[in-house]
Amino acid sequence: MGMTNIRRMMGVCPQFDILWDVLSGEEHLQLFANIKGLDPTSIDMVVAQLLSQSKITKVSAKMRSCSYSGGMKRQLSVAIALVGDPKLVILDEPTTGMDQINRRHVWDIIENAKKGRAVILTTHSMEEADVLSDRIAIMAKGRLRCIGTSIRLKSKFGSGFIATVGFSSETTSQPEAVKQFFKSRLDVVPKDENSSFLTYIIPHDRERLLSLGLTTLEEVSMNIAKRADVETAIAEGRFKTLTLSSGISIEVPVGIPGTKSPQNHGGIMVEVYWEPDESGDPCISGHSEEMPIPPHIQLRDPPNTKSDKPQGIVIDPSELKTL
Repeated sequence: MGMTNIRRMMGVCPQFDILWDVLSGEEHLQLFANIKGLDPTSIDMVVAQLLSQSKITKVSAKMRSCSYSGGMKRQLSVAIALVGDPKLVILDEPTTGMDQINRRHVWDIIENAKKGRAVILTTHSMEEADVLSDRIAIMAKGRLRCIGTSIRLKSKFGSGFIATVGFSSETTSQPEAVKQFFKSRLDVVPKDENSSFLTYIIPHDRERLLSLGLTTLEEVSMNIAKRADVETAIAEGRFKTLTLSSGISIEVPVGIPGTKSPQNHGGIMVEVYWEPDESGDPCISGHSEEMPIPPHIQLRDPPNTKSDKPQGIVIDPSELKTL
């Protein structure tokens, strides 16, 4: 298959709009229709259909693109990618910088365009990925970390189910009662709280006790990024010294501020608590009581470092629930 045929099968929307200021939206589509080699007798009809699908009005279609808003330029760029009914469409952050209304317009365009073709979309918006994607791949530290459906990724990488309890100004005395309920029934404390709401993450092993919505894809992405950071810390030899209650000092891979990561040494396991120091670098703020490592955990060899102190090994929290 020659490159000419390959180009006819593909449509691309780049991250930044590549438009000619003096050409109108309609003229852009006509130009690319000719470049794609469409039958000249069909071009006017194809352009009219694309303008309609892209929510670009007849008045706007006649205006020069330099007068378009950022949202309209993105809508036109997506429309250009669809010229010639390509079988593969690549969209690079198609809604970057758009307001919510225009973003919804572009989502509708992309959703309708999925039928009968493959669409590859890159985005920083987890909401966008969740709404549009049949399969989602997440990259961190330059590597592909996972690929699967939204439900599958949430089930495997999410911390659990999320419950958010909102309060009106007349119910200021109720937060403490809600906190007590969640603590006594589910043994969880708020992940986030203010005067208006409490947010809880319910671990999977307790999810049957309440009817809740799934964790967000945003949290899945954050969890994968945290794992990647720990892997990078091990590979780069970045460790911190942790002195246990027993007096033993071990080297543990640098963790992420605000997170917990189980470590072990000689059959003993602790949770290490991290927080940022004055310069923003992770530092150890404390650790849990020493606990025996469950017998089903398969210990790995510690990383090779030049330190003469024992090395801690990271245990994935999900492994601790596998009996």
